[in-house]
Amino acid sequence: MTSGDFDQALSAARQALQDAMAGAASAVPATGNGVGADGLIQVTAEGQRLTEVVVDPRAMRLPAEEFGAELLAAVNAALAETDPAVAPEAAALPDPAALTRQLEELQNQSLLQMARYTQSITEVMAALKQRG
Repeated sequence: MTSGDFDQALSAARQALQDAMAGAASAVPATGNGVGADGLIQVTAEGQRLTEVVVDPRAMRLPAEEFGAELLAAVNAALAETDPAVAPEAAALPDPAALTRQLEELQNQSLLQMARYTQSITEVMAALKQRG
């Protein structure tokens, strides 16, 4: 693999990472669901906004204080599911921006090292050629 091939491979990897970051930024917001009052209240949220609230008429028989608490719990559960910082898989994912910086640094260091190797090989070949 030549230094040009290596540089090209690293550039392709950087571009793929940037494309993935752009795709994640424009992805459809996460959807979350929350349930209260043993399923009598159902809430759907998308991208930290409520998109649907379904209240079974039987839930209206609950005391007002209990109904409010159940509705609040369902809303909070739905919103929590849409928050990427709360989602357990978000904690396991590395920061794409940090990976991009590390990849750029690796590419720069690799190119310098490859240039040094190439220079050393050229010098050795020249010395061998002079000896005959």
